[in-house]
Amino acid sequence: MDGVESETGFAGIVGRHPSMRAIFDVMRKVAPTDTTVLITGESGTGKELVAAAIHRLSRRAAGRFVAVHCGAIPEDLLESEMFGHERGAFTGAIASRVGRFKLADGGTIFLDEIGEMSPKLQVKLLRVLEDGRFEPVGSVVTHQVDVRIIAATNRSLEAAVAARQFREDLFYRLRVVPIEMPPLRRRRDDVPLLVTAILEGLAAKGLPRFTVTPAALEILERYPWPGNVRELRNMLEQLVVLGRPEHTIDVPDLPPHLLAPPPLGEAVPAMPWQFGPAGIDFYHEMEAIEDRIIAQALRLSGGNKKEAARLLRVNRTTLLEKLKRKRAQGSPLAALLGGGRVPVLPLGAAADAAPPLELAPPRPAPGTAAA
Repeated sequence: MDGVESETGFAGIVGRHPSMRAIFDVMRKVAPTDTTVLITGESGTGKELVAAAIHRLSRRAAGRFVAVHCGAIPEDLLESEMFGHERGAFTGAIASRVGRFKLADGGTIFLDEIGEMSPKLQVKLLRVLEDGRFEPVGSVVTHQVDVRIIAATNRSLEAAVAARQFREDLFYRLRVVPIEMPPLRRRRDDVPLLVTAILEGLAAKGLPRFTVTPAALEILERYPWPGNVRELRNMLEQLVVLGRPEHTIDVPDLPPHLLAPPPLGEAVPAMPWQFGPAGIDFYHEMEAIEDRIIAQALRLSGGNKKEAARLLRVNRTTLLEKLKRKRAQGSPLAALLGGGRVPVLPLGAAADAAPPLELAPPRPAPGTAAA
């Protein structure tokens, strides 16, 4: 594997933090094999990059690397997308179609968001893992493929197994070699390397070559990056596209939410669990916390309720029922829902830029004067 390791990372993946070095070591060992790999971690941590790198370093590198984003394909179409279908197999199937598994024959298939797969498809996938055989939708002919499977998820599959939402036997067949991607906030030392690599990549695409001042870089290292490397990359691209003619990114150029600390002397609002002798309205406060969590998911998804449900790790129908109930109850969340989609915040805007959802103050206990 000469030529894949550099001073800044391994196989095109940037990182020198010990957690990343440990991942690189696993990749070196697992790449030459056909062993199934399960990559876990938050969205934006680079799971697909790792999967693609393992394919490039394997004996299957001459074959295809086929990615299937299970959460982005409607459930009723996912089986056809993965395994193909025969003409007339269902309404709209006007011609036969080859599935992703057949396309990946001799190569690697990457199943992203594997936790979103229906129980019916989990059974079919288990069979492919066991002997490489499957039947396209509407066909009685069994196909045989030689495919390496790499799966990824940002969910806890252990919790899904415990909740009987994911097959235990499939979980253990997928999790032969686990790789857990660390969030960017746990490897802040890698931020300068990532910034340099991202800016060089943007320059290679024809955008101006920018540099970052030490003061701005220090702020970037301190920020927790909830969207991980993807958020960092998108923000830097925005700053380059809209940047100054000097081609320098300085502190004033950074988005406000990276810069704004709590004003000095301003009291930090008490959390609901920090109540006093007067007590608290438990159900009222829990409803308000749920409102905030759902509102954040809707902001991050741009109002797409299916994506918001994925972020919350709940079924889409569960989320829709909650939203329907909250709108009927006149919840503060209704201000965000309005009559349609939740407004999309500009890239780099603070999540708090949307109308705030205020937690109601604790109700005083009977016989107690309100403050």
